[in-house]
Amino acid sequence: MTATKSKPTSVGLLSLATVFLSSLIFLYSCDRSDADAINKVGDAYLIYLPASADFNEVVADVKTEIAGVNWQVVHELNVGEAVKEFGTQTENRVISVCNIQYLSKAIEADPMISLIIPCRFTVFREVEKDNRIVVGFYDPVAEASALELKQVQAAEVATQDLKAVLDRIAELHQQ
Repeated sequence: MTATKSKPTSVGLLSLATVFLSSLIFLYSCDRSDADAINKVGDAYLIYLPASADFNEVVADVKTEIAGVNWQVVHELNVGEAVKEFGTQTENRVISVCNIQYLSKAIEADPMISLIIPCRFTVFREVEKDNRIVVGFYDPVAEASALELKQVQAAEVATQDLKAVLDRIAELHQQ
């Protein structure tokens, strides 16, 4: 019995390539990091959530995730409530956060860090952009660098923690 070798046909190679590429696309979409959802706008990190997301739920989720990275909410400003008396209707919160452990080390090395604490998240509904919800923070590294602080490494750690919060919020509220 003689074995015959058959040449792969172009249709067979095309099908194999299609299956391979489809598998890669599937794996990429399943393993996609939510960091892809984070947008850097100037020195701020932002995520955009659909208008269908519940604003108060997003605010609550941000506070929960802040605690999840061992940070504390030190203050919350309801900007929407504050500007209501001036006739402005808006959903807008500023959540001030701090990691006291990081701060205790950083402030010993450079008390000027007091100028940039606490870090702040903002959550607001962007009416002119289809009512989407924006969640973001200003980069602590940019603030520390602008002030030429000695503790830029502490700011880098803070930035990573805060980005982890954005990652988790993006994951919780995927479209």
